[in-house]
Amino acid sequence: MQSKWRNDKFEAILRKVNSASTPEWRIKCLDCPGKLYTPGPGETLSNYEVHLKNPLHRRHVNDRI
Repeated sequence: MQSKWRNDKFEAILRKVNSASTPEWRIKCLDCPGKLYTPGPGETLSNYEVHLKNPLHRRHVNDRI
């Protein structure tokens, strides 16, 4: 995904709710502070790609570069 969105900054985070539960992946957008996204559906990143196309996100990226 980083090769497709070269100017966007994000990282995958393994979120552990408690010791008995299965950890869940989240995607943190470093261009939009405080935003965490759940990947999906399934094992895809389609939900996060919607965010990457969002006009406000695009503006944050363009302001940074």
